[in-house]
Amino acid sequence: MIKIKRLNLDSSWYIKFNQLNFILDPWLIGSEIDGFKWLNEQWHIKPPVTIKDIPNYDSIIISQNYEDHCHLETLKKLPDDKSILATEKAYSKLKKQFPNREIIHIDTKNKIEKNKINFISIKPPKIMDPIYFALLIYDQENNGIFYAPHGFTLDENQKNLVNKFKIKLMITTFTEFKLPKIMGGYVNPGMSNVYELYNQISPKYIVNTHDEKKKAKGLVSLLAKIKYPDLKSIENVKDFNFINIDNYKTITLN
Repeated sequence: MIKIKRLNLDSSWYIKFNQLNFILDPWLIGSEIDGFKWLNEQWHIKPPVTIKDIPNYDSIIISQNYEDHCHLETLKKLPDDKSILATEKAYSKLKKQFPNREIIHIDTKNKIEKNKINFISIKPPKIMDPIYFALLIYDQENNGIFYAPHGFTLDENQKNLVNKFKIKLMITTFTEFKLPKIMGGYVNPGMSNVYELYNQISPKYIVNTHDEKKKAKGLVSLLAKIKYPDLKSIENVKDFNFINIDNYKTITLN
């Protein structure tokens, strides 16, 4: 059984997967800054769930090292006794920031297990930034969640890995977000990538993430070309089991 709840309207989540409760990429207070304020600073328009109102959880999962996923101001407010599991670059960043906390590296080769739920990171074959990871999360019966907040293009080996599991839930961005190539190009690849992933891994349910229309200032907001999804029309796509979650209710998926 999987329960999910948005913690903001961007890409912060509470997830209960069997007996494991975790929060994913929490950004719940303040703005997020990419490098410098003059480059990019963003704010939520709708207030997120408050820290005191987060459902009980065991661990914190961080998928990327970027501030809208690895939000240090939020993490400093969360209890020190909660272990943090993080992908490669986020792991390095967090070890420096929180030397006395339990930080666990989610590897691309060896699974990390928490309460009988396993985590593997999936890394794109890039050398230069931006590098956006995906996460494969699965239980002992090979039921899985695939989380790709910036979309993902699976190579053949990665596709074969993911296809070993019954993906119950895919969480990915529906937004197309394009910057000049020197600044990263396609930050979010949009609906064409959603359908590509859907055809590759055949998830039972699909939920969108990282599609919030945020308040923003800085160079990125001036240069970005953004195409937000029409969620109402996507709901009507035949044989595409999209669940539109536009609030902070808890949703149960069987």
